[in-house]
Amino acid sequence: MKKLNKLFICLATLSSSSAFAANNAHSNDLIFSGNVSLASEYRWRGQTQTKNDPALQSNFLLSHSSGVYFSTFVSSLDFGDEAQLELDPMIGYSTPVKLGTLEPTADIGMLRYTYVGNSHLNYNEYYFKMIFNRLFNSQDNLTPSISYTNNYGGKAISDSVGKDVSNWYFNVLYSTPISQTDFGANASLGYSKASEEIYGSDAKDDFFDWKIGATYTYKPMGINAELAAIGSNLNTKGFTDTNKKGVKTAAVFTLTKSF
Repeated sequence: MKKLNKLFICLATLSSSSAFAANNAHSNDLIFSGNVSLASEYRWRGQTQTKNDPALQSNFLLSHSSGVYFSTFVSSLDFGDEAQLELDPMIGYSTPVKLGTLEPTADIGMLRYTYVGNSHLNYNEYYFKMIFNRLFNSQDNLTPSISYTNNYGGKAISDSVGKDVSNWYFNVLYSTPISQTDFGANASLGYSKASEEIYGSDAKDDFFDWKIGATYTYKPMGINAELAAIGSNLNTKGFTDTNKKGVKTAAVFTLTKSF
């Protein structure tokens, strides 16, 4: 808890400083935004990253009118080793494209998974997204995406398996507001495919993950609340109860303040 409190103070200070700098920016070509979240658990592709415990998280985005952007995701975590913080810088480019009557946004980039305290877990991942807005109503969003890495899990997995492991990740995310209310809904389905059998207790080279969530936005304070069911179909035979809980479907509650 002490580590979480210290992290919260650090992120809050950084957020305030960054927001101040953005408000005093003189160029309309650059836009700074971000958010700070407190989650009952950090789940990534259906799997807990905090041993089922709460996490403090933040996102920072600096975008240019050309379509180039730089962002960073920060989160507390607990793998049971020296790593206590995840820091993921990302650089990308987005641009509108024309697909018949549709005008989605194409988004391509690279991110670096960085685990402070255990650099053997670090690795790069490359992604491509197509963002479709206003498909069924004026504010909904459909985002199919593909991600790829040729070194999944970094040196830690490479040493364990005896070779570098590549991994493809496919995901479809849909979100929509509920008409005339401050409520919304979202759902996603993901599929991971690795070059080696590394997933689950009865190891396989693939698995599915999912999320179904409901949201509420308190507009006067700019706070968003989400309650979601998140899980995976990873085989848990022989897992401890804690490890089983970490990959099976569970409720995750998140409060997010944007700036």
